[in-house]
Parts: sequence; structure tokens; C-alpha cells
Amino acid sequence: MTQLATAMDRRAALAGYRTVSLEARVAAADPHTLVAMLFERLTAQLRAAHAAAQDHDNSARLRATERALAIVDNLDATLDQKRGGAAARHLHDLYLLLREKLLAGDAAGLGQAVDSAVNITAAWRQIAPQVR
Repeated sequence: MTQLATAMDRRAALAGYRTVSLEARVAAADPHTLVAMLFERLTAQLRAAHAAAQDHDNSARLRATERALAIVDNLDATLDQKRGGAAARHLHDLYLLLREKLLAGDAAGLGQAVDSAVNITAAWRQIAPQVR
């Protein structure tokens, strides 16, 4: 077996492990943790889009943007506008802003989107003990 084939087998095994690990985390997670996982993934995709925009790598920026938009759409769809009150309205407005920054695609706006996602993720972690 060549070194390349061995390296590819290792990468495939790691990718499979990550998938199983993520599926196990999702299956065991409460709703609050699931949203936290989405915020973390959103932040990672925004960072990837931001880095790609800085590097003028439009292909990578578009891939990360597409993934980030899907996460934003999922988060927005989970909002209960009737019971959520002002918090739901503010989150909806934040999601609109994130969409706007993602669709604009410029590095400065994507940097602002990263900052917003980092802040909302931190705030979400802070309320975790109160929810459980």
C-alpha cells in the first residue's frame, strides 16, 4: 500500500469518525445544546467565508456562504415569534443582518458577521444554566 493510499484511508476513517461523533452529540443533545451547536457551526462557516474573502478565493467564500445561509435559515425558522417576544424579534433582525452581510460577500461585512456570531454564541452559552 502506498503512503498516499494510507493517508487517504486515514482521512476517510477520521471523516467517518467525525460524522458518527457528531450524530451521537446531536442525538444526545437537548434543544438548547442543539442551538448552541448551530451557532458554533455558523461561526465556523462565517470565519471560513471571511478568510476566503480576504484571500479573494470566491469559490471557497461561496461554499462557506451557502452553508452559513442554510444555518441562518434554520435558526430563523426555529424562532417562535408569538411566544418569543422581543428576544425573537431581535434574533430575527440579527439573522436578517447576517444574511445581508453574507450576500454582500465583502471581507469587512463578513468580519462584522463573525463578530456578531461570536457574541450571540457567547450569550447563548451564558443562558445555558438557566435553561436546564
